[in-house]
Amino acid sequence: MLIVSAVIVLISSMIVVLCLLLYHQQTQRALIWWHSRQWMRMYQEAEMIHNDLLQESFVIRRQLEIAALNASVYQQQPEQSYLATIEKFHHSLKELSEYLSPAHIDDSLPLAIQHVLVKWRSRIPELNLQMEIPTDWPSESLYTIRVLLIALEELLQIIVSNIPGNLSILVSLKPRKNFHELIVQLTYFNISKQAYLSNFTESNYLRHAFNLLLWGKCFYRHHDNREIWYFRWRHLQTKLNIET
Repeated sequence: MLIVSAVIVLISSMIVVLCLLLYHQQTQRALIWWHSRQWMRMYQEAEMIHNDLLQESFVIRRQLEIAALNASVYQQQPEQSYLATIEKFHHSLKELSEYLSPAHIDDSLPLAIQHVLVKWRSRIPELNLQMEIPTDWPSESLYTIRVLLIALEELLQIIVSNIPGNLSILVSLKPRKNFHELIVQLTYFNISKQAYLSNFTESNYLRHAFNLLLWGKCFYRHHDNREIWYFRWRHLQTKLNIET
């Protein structure tokens, strides 16, 4: 009897250890994926600075140098060309600024999410993207808002990169009694279940990373041709601002 009990305890311990190792491996892979995605974003922004901002600032500088040497040359150049160059430069600076510090991140979570979704609409007009965002919302820490915005951006990027365009997306934000909730509902039309978002490795990495970074809970449910993703986190009364 004692031998049987010892064997059961040993097997149970081995199962627990294997589960912990598996969880550690999943978490490690998820964090590597999360940080690699952020590194790629920074690389793209650096390329934008090199290819756009530096080139445009060089053009503006050359135009001003020529104008200083020869005013008649400056007068011959149409004003629209100068305005177009400055407008492009301003747009690039705005994109860089919003990457470093997302718009409305200091104001409220709903405004920040609305801004992200409006940008996606303008970037991909054919994307059927709807939103149900409240106007009133308790203050969240900058860290929480930042993680939520990155998670939403990554989820949308996974969707548009892997799933055919025959779907609609509804993003909603809801306060609950003990937690807050960001919901992304996908409605598929004539798409096989093998193409659903939950089947992609990146979406599973996103779930694990969100759960760890916000001590929250990310999961999904299926209902007919709909797939609903839930991002839940506990609201912190005190602000936790993690500066990078």
